[in-house]
Amino acid sequence: MRPGKTKTTSFSLDAATLKSLKALAARRHKGNVSAMLAEIAAREAKFAAAEAYFEKYDVPPLDESALARIESEWRGDTLKKKPRRRGA
Repeated sequence: MRPGKTKTTSFSLDAATLKSLKALAARRHKGNVSAMLAEIAAREAKFAAAEAYFEKYDVPPLDESALARIESEWRGDTLKKKPRRRGA
């Protein structure tokens, strides 16, 4: 974000959400919560565009099992594949 090109606003967040947001900002934007929120907003705009695309071309939404599998991968919970054995 460029100084002077921003507007000030306020949000009401519960303590746990604020703590998580500040932790994310510390890791990704040197503690700049405004930059973290700008990143989230940009990502959500892309997500909305993807949803519109899927709707336009009748791509069905993910079912609960697919969502659970994706979330498991994000968390790193998936089982690692066994190494392939080399044939003789």
